[in-house]
Amino acid sequence: MKIIRLKFLFPMALLFGALSFSPFTAAMSQTVKVIQAEAPSSVAKSPRKTIPLDAGWKFQLREDANEPAATLFDDSAWEQVSLPHTWNAFDGEGFALGKEKGYFRGTGWYRTHLSLPLEARGKRVLLEFDGANKEVKVFVNGKEAGSHIGGFARFRFDVTDLVDFSRDNLLAVRVNNAPSDYVPRNGDFTHFGGIYRKVRVLLTEPLHIATLDHASPGVYFSTPNVTTNDADVNVRAEFTNDSDRKFSGKVHVVIRDAAGRMIKDATSLTTINAKSSNKVRLNLQVARPHLWNGVADPYCYHATVDLVDANGKILDAVEQPLGIRSYAVKPNQGFILNGQHVELHGVNRHQDKQDKGWAIDNKDIADDFKILQELGANAIRMCHYQHDQFSYDLSDQEGLIVWAELAFVGKAPETDAGRANAKEQLRELIRQNFNHPSIFFWSIGNETSGMVGDTMGNLCNGLLVELSSIAHDEDPARLSTYASHHTAEDPRNFHTDIFAVNKYYGWYHDPEYADFGKWMDAFHTAYPERCIGVSEYGAGAGISQHEQNPPVRIIQARGSWHPEEGQSILLEETWLQIKARPWIWGTFIWNMFDFASSGRLEGDIAGRNDKGLVTYDRQTRKDAFYWFQANWTTKPMVHINSKRFSDRSVPKTDLRIYSNCNEVEVWLNGVSLGRKAFTDCRFIWPDIELIPGPNRILTIAFRNNKPVASDACGWNYRADGDPLPNKLVVDQDSKNKSTK
Repeated sequence: MKIIRLKFLFPMALLFGALSFSPFTAAMSQTVKVIQAEAPSSVAKSPRKTIPLDAGWKFQLREDANEPAATLFDDSAWEQVSLPHTWNAFDGEGFALGKEKGYFRGTGWYRTHLSLPLEARGKRVLLEFDGANKEVKVFVNGKEAGSHIGGFARFRFDVTDLVDFSRDNLLAVRVNNAPSDYVPRNGDFTHFGGIYRKVRVLLTEPLHIATLDHASPGVYFSTPNVTTNDADVNVRAEFTNDSDRKFSGKVHVVIRDAAGRMIKDATSLTTINAKSSNKVRLNLQVARPHLWNGVADPYCYHATVDLVDANGKILDAVEQPLGIRSYAVKPNQGFILNGQHVELHGVNRHQDKQDKGWAIDNKDIADDFKILQELGANAIRMCHYQHDQFSYDLSDQEGLIVWAELAFVGKAPETDAGRANAKEQLRELIRQNFNHPSIFFWSIGNETSGMVGDTMGNLCNGLLVELSSIAHDEDPARLSTYASHHTAEDPRNFHTDIFAVNKYYGWYHDPEYADFGKWMDAFHTAYPERCIGVSEYGAGAGISQHEQNPPVRIIQARGSWHPEEGQSILLEETWLQIKARPWIWGTFIWNMFDFASSGRLEGDIAGRNDKGLVTYDRQTRKDAFYWFQANWTTKPMVHINSKRFSDRSVPKTDLRIYSNCNEVEVWLNGVSLGRKAFTDCRFIWPDIELIPGPNRILTIAFRNNKPVASDACGWNYRADGDPLPNKLVVDQDSKNKSTK
């Protein structure tokens, strides 16, 4: 039997753009003051600096070609904004009923002014954008500095020859998010426009660690051999000499443990010709390495690369957290981390938030990760594009296993330029994130269009072949993957090292929950050497919609009826089938949070994909959230389902309880209904009978016969109410929160 080759560690990546800038720095007003984050001594002594460009921007939606780039252009009537910013924060949440009523997809212009500090003289000056969607042109003092296509990667432009070091400089940026032939061409999510991540000035010496290698950190760490006794650390770094003189000096690499103690270093002499670049490779060995071991122990070393001149002066330095781990994926054993099987139970996450769109900040991201921890997830699929660096940084620190994904969703580009750009976006994704120990999988696409044999299917299949080759060339040690919704025999399932499927049995066209397990078993039998995971499974739920004792049946997925109870039951049944198949290498719920999808008109809120376990505003955890918390966490918890279904018109109902404790007792109106023992984290009391008027339900969870958690709710039964079981009950408070 063929086994997928063993994969080894890559350490954590770029600390948020220019490496001397801390991702945890609070938003600051635009200023010429240079910011330098805390760092080991070599980085602290490095001349590399950054200037944040968050405040003081002017903005206007307009289709001009280049007029607003002119220095004398009048922007006095423009809106004042700060970054991050999107022009779709509100219209992107609505329902697109025809082009004239959809969210705005077109061109917006941004302008700001910058005066450089005295210490910038003699240095290289770069503009660094963490992300802008999706076609961008940047102008400095009326002259074009560069352009970038792709809405999710960092990009940099060297503007040294365009800035004036003695006076004010005008920075103008044209951004366009209109549909085009560049990926993603489509997708079931709102494509927000604007400069929705941060921007800064980066200053370096003329001799520096490469800054223009796809806006990567310029240094790459890999550990091709890892055992409990020792680990090889290979270092590859690229250096640039923008001066007129040949450089002779050395490269110094230092590895420190988490406490800051140096445990290994290496030095290499190097020369770099004038107006040229050079690459240096060094090899080190760490004895008895402390392994990065997921959420159980996300231990990171720190690795610093210094460029030092002949007099011992540090000209540039870059620090990267370095995690050391080994892993493999095997067809019959699933995911193996550091020699041990790990059940990867994770979620998908989009990067938008209600009333902010994609223009979120570090606090928003950190808050999301706290909810992931509360859920008990140990893996995350960063769908369907490259996410902010801070998301990967937090994954490194918290030990989440990351699926990182290229923005190839649905239709393939039809032009040579579009296909070339898709490949470029994959290179950006890999090089910018190469050093993150949390990333284990490079995904080259999701649910691409057509059938192989028709024009679009052939375009998608051919591009996937090329992308798979690029992924292996860029990073031979990590696994490539793909999220498939195709038939079992479709060739797109076989181009990557491993793959996963998006399956919604009981939600879309597949009527039976049990068909999920049957499909997985049939594929596993037909292709026993193929490693298969589940990249998406889920169901929608409107927290204002409820159904008493919903039958086990398909819900009207595209309709207006998405009862919260239906999501819970579907996810219960799907998870139990997943749990029974440990050879599934990883699973990811669709989705962690509700998100904007302007074309949807379903459930209780238009313009929303409501398959999240948590509402778009992050205020309400749906019942299904607690089902997975019961299965994935150990801290005692208990949860009563359908608490929001407070007004009842039918006297008998099943009472469903989720808990990770071994026994649960229920009290109805002060009378005990007895205890039940643990059964798959579900405790069901069938056909409990409500009395007319208010009813009080209390549940107590026990471990070793000791009460450790409780939950309670009130249901009001109206005996003269609507006798239909499918009564819609609106929790007005929840509805107000979810539609504000």
